[in-house]
Amino acid sequence: MSTYRVAATFEERGIRPPSKDSVTVGESDLKFIHLRNGEDVGLLQYVRNGGIAFPHIMVPESLQLRSATKPSRHGGDATTGGQSIIRKQTVGSGAPNNPEAPNGASDANSAFATAVSHALWLWNAKHHASAFVAHMQTQALLKAESWFPASLAQAVFGHVPGTASAARTDAMEVEEAEGHRNMLTKTEGPISCIAWHPHRSLVAIAHRATDTIFLYDLAHDSWCPNILQNVYMQGITSMAWQPNCGYALAVGSTNGACLWSMLPTSHSQQPADSLEAPGLSTMQFSAWMTLMSFPPLDKAHGFPARLPLQDKLTFYRSASSVSALAFSPCGQWLATGHQTHGHLTLWDVALGSATPIRRVGGGSRHSALQVGFSPNGRYLVSTHANGQMRLWETESWTSRVWSDFKANVSKFAWSPDSRSLFFATVGSSEIYALALYKAPPSLEAEVTVVSSFEAHATATSDDCEDAERIRVGGAIKSLALDPKGQRLVVGFDDDSASADISLLAIYLVNTDTLFRAGGDSSALMPLGYIRGPSWGKQHTPDGDKAATESALKPDKASAKKKRVRLGLPIPSWFGFAPNFEPGALLTVAWANGKLSFVPMLFNSSAFTK
Repeated sequence: MSTYRVAATFEERGIRPPSKDSVTVGESDLKFIHLRNGEDVGLLQYVRNGGIAFPHIMVPESLQLRSATKPSRHGGDATTGGQSIIRKQTVGSGAPNNPEAPNGASDANSAFATAVSHALWLWNAKHHASAFVAHMQTQALLKAESWFPASLAQAVFGHVPGTASAARTDAMEVEEAEGHRNMLTKTEGPISCIAWHPHRSLVAIAHRATDTIFLYDLAHDSWCPNILQNVYMQGITSMAWQPNCGYALAVGSTNGACLWSMLPTSHSQQPADSLEAPGLSTMQFSAWMTLMSFPPLDKAHGFPARLPLQDKLTFYRSASSVSALAFSPCGQWLATGHQTHGHLTLWDVALGSATPIRRVGGGSRHSALQVGFSPNGRYLVSTHANGQMRLWETESWTSRVWSDFKANVSKFAWSPDSRSLFFATVGSSEIYALALYKAPPSLEAEVTVVSSFEAHATATSDDCEDAERIRVGGAIKSLALDPKGQRLVVGFDDDSASADISLLAIYLVNTDTLFRAGGDSSALMPLGYIRGPSWGKQHTPDGDKAATESALKPDKASAKKKRVRLGLPIPSWFGFAPNFEPGALLTVAWANGKLSFVPMLFNSSAFTK
């Protein structure tokens, strides 16, 4: 791993964070505009330079929605807010009951009903008998297990259904998988993840508490009337729109990969003389969901072969849990990573066929954290909970592994030319870059540390003498690179240093230096900070008499308690819109439920020192 060359840090360049009572509206002329209120003179300067101001969107913490319809016996239900589409398989071809049928038909129906009732009685008797035999076998296993020491019983009966050792093993697996799932979704606020449509100004927003998806049309500044909701879509972990396929959205959940297909109706509210394409916000649309079934389990997947069918189905559902997914740029392939094992699944979406492309482990400690195709579709990157990062070439599906990191890779982002990617690791302040030196399908690459954001205390950007000092930086939690490859956004994780993690740091990017021998400049250059909206005013509860009395008769102790801050909202998710002609459009979901759009205006691709 090569060392890095840093031209200057944020502190050395004199870039200071904005005050806590301000909000960032955008970037213009390589400077970020921070406003305190609507009368700030900086807003006039920003508008004169062609700046665009987007309103904040509020997503409430809790919602009261109509519950999704229970799944039918023969098919799945798809609830889309105002409209439900139920797909059921028809069983048999018998005619419906007719009250005016002749007596012969009635007698035949009666005889058929009697035969069915006798068959059901025999089936129930057989079922109860088999249940009694299974109960006796379980009691015998429990008695035999009690004769062994605990460690030996765990080794012998650890995968025998019905024993206490098997129950403990399953509990440990579930606890470990849940721990990794909590690690994957370690965010705050009502928004779990967001997905931008590749060709339209349409944003899909997953609500954490209700496991529903809302659609927002930024071009028309309005919400879509329909809501995507289904009983099978629980524990949403990731989303991705299918390229080149209209309105098709893949959603990763604990039950598998849910593929939503949306078809706008002709009842559009667009004016007849409008030149704009109609959006989903101006019309009703029909939507249906397909739960993509996974390949049958076998020995190659690392699951016990002696388990009965019921336990295999339990493992099957656990193996179907999707932690990350990504579409190929052509839209034909969907790659999914899973929470309880390290196998990646490659789907042919049109055919519905699935192929496991790697078996890196059968336990949840090998679970996939992220998957992502390169913009040219020639490479696929996957990161795993065992600290590995694997680079695939998609021609013959060979791979190369990097595992010498101190912790798991937290986030990565491809450059638009598919020659490099930036990433960070958990608990570290360093930013890494992986550079590919040869054309695909070559896997010859080198990992380099290109920058490090060490936490430091600094004054705010206010010119007043008593400006407050803020501690910024620390361990990097997430990062995002804009589609033009010129702005890298970095978010920080909470640590014991009590840094202000509500700030986002922005870098200028120049990936050419990664391929230049003896270059005199860094791949990343500090640019500025972004601060989100505040929580709002803090109100004292009416029923809290003690707080009211302390407010009327303040002393030193009560005054300190009164000034305790709730803290500023931290970013729970951020990413860039795929298309924004003036530059780049950053979307940030904050922990208080607000969704903000921060435009960055730039036209030149030159790297500024």
